[in-house]
Amino acid sequence: MAMAFGQRIAPKNAEELASVRQRAEAGDVKAQAELGLTYEYGFGGAQRNLSEAVKWYRRAAEQGDGDAKDSLAGMYFDGRGVEKNYSEAARLYGCPKPNVKALGSCHEISYKDLPQGALDLLTKMKCDVRAGESYDYGSAVDLNGDGNYEYDVCCSSSPHGPCGGVVIGKIGANWKDVTPNRDGPMVFTGACQAFIVLDSRHGGFNDVCLPSQCSSASWPSPKPCAPAIWNFEDGRYRSVVYSPNDPPK
Repeated sequence: MAMAFGQRIAPKNAEELASVRQRAEAGDVKAQAELGLTYEYGFGGAQRNLSEAVKWYRRAAEQGDGDAKDSLAGMYFDGRGVEKNYSEAARLYGCPKPNVKALGSCHEISYKDLPQGALDLLTKMKCDVRAGESYDYGSAVDLNGDGNYEYDVCCSSSPHGPCGGVVIGKIGANWKDVTPNRDGPMVFTGACQAFIVLDSRHGGFNDVCLPSQCSSASWPSPKPCAPAIWNFEDGRYRSVVYSPNDPPK
């Protein structure tokens, strides 16, 4: 997933890399996180090395660096440089216990994979559903255990970064938008990235944790902010208001 949500500058050349490594080995948390980024992507003349990236992200995460935690969580989520572990990814993201079965069956889709009823709903919602465009991706995941998929998909393009998304599903005989009002997800490439399906359930649907978005309870925002959590109620998801010191069970 490789999702550092803050801003991190990687070294540009071998001289800068040597300086960053020296500071990282001396315990500088920002340098450790930068070194993780460097080895994850092969910046600054360094050879790409996922094991080294994990090592340095972990050192920075242990000192409380939020970006390093997010990056390390993404590596556990994808199984890059470490064995895939959804529970450890969720812990690092600050999310409650994940539903491993649901996440394991989640898969990436494009608009051409959607049922016609889902496409009709997205068109009615004025979402951009042109097949093959740069934001033609999303995730299919069973959120209520009935064997049918709900879809976390792009609805609107953005100049850069992830798209603005919606979550739609078939409730009874009808396709419906189940996204919280004015609180849609950011949709990243890759199955269920930044869309952590939880073990807990409300209204017959699994709760969802969104580590890339701040909970509405995070105002004024603590550093780092608490991830947004959704519960299903009265036919759609709703954001949960909770204290970062007392997260929902």
